[in-house]
Amino acid sequence: MFSDIDCIYLKPGEIYFADEPMVIHTVLGSCVSITMYSRRMKMGIMSHCMLPCTSENFHTGENCMKYTDCAILYMNRLLTSKGVCVRETEVKLFGGSDMFASKDASSTVGRKNVDTANSILTKMGYVLVAADTGGQFTRKLYFSIDTGTVYQRKISRMQGL
Repeated sequence: MFSDIDCIYLKPGEIYFADEPMVIHTVLGSCVSITMYSRRMKMGIMSHCMLPCTSENFHTGENCMKYTDCAILYMNRLLTSKGVCVRETEVKLFGGSDMFASKDASSTVGRKNVDTANSILTKMGYVLVAADTGGQFTRKLYFSIDTGTVYQRKISRMQGL
């Protein structure tokens, strides 16, 4: 599908920025991925966040990019430093599945990741142009830096990867 351009695989806790045509891809369960894209500048950034807030579990020396709050702040800082305005940024949010049965769906890691992302993005003035969160799916994502399009494939637990 994308064999003629560079593809970068994003592992949990990683963020990747690009300003040339390429595809960034990842696989999500309860983790969330935020994409930010500037159509004017043809640049974008994608995260793969595992946990909601640095204030809950962060330890000195740890990679803070695995936390949703830290990753969003970093992504915002990077794009604004390159001249991208908040109002022109196309933001999309994916993931946050409830991969395991739980009596309280509001307290799962997936739900907390989604809630944290929504809260911080809103406070910063970002508006989501697309989102697909929750459920009990694994998601494969492909983010095209050339177009800003995110291709998604949902995979049920029964299908496997």
